Amino acid sequence: MAPDRYKRALLAGLVLGVMVVSAAAADTGSVRKMASFERTGQLYERCTSTSSAQQTFCEAFITGIAAAMQDQQISRVRVCIPMGTTSRDVTNKVVAYLATKADADDMKVSATSIIVPLLAILYNCTPNQMPKFEQQ
Repeated sequence: MAPDRYKRALLAGLVLGVMVVSAAAADTGSVRKMASFERTGQLYERCTSTSSAQQTFCEAFITGIAAAMQDQQISRVRVCIPMGTTSRDVTNKVVAYLATKADADDMKVSATSIIVPLLAILYNCTPNQMPKFEQQ
């Protein structure tokens, strides 16, 4: 898939995920915080849920961050995700990290504050070096 088509597909997935979760919340009458304020622990619960709507939200949330980082839209460090890598592959790596390495404090902070640096390390554009985070 061409890079522009890939980005459009990822964005469409993010929008779809938010719509699905919003509809699910409306159906149950529950009110949740906005996705941009999602805590790492809340996101991890969605990612490991048996609900396909929750899993879709998880994948769309993580994929949306990764897609924005590819163009340095939300971070001063770019990620280089290899061709052929699926959104499920990216999500699985993030969830595996959260399951094995994240501590209780990590789970209390904004999900983006954990996922952005994690993706920068997992999909580093400068092999054998730490990602270079530019000053803002």
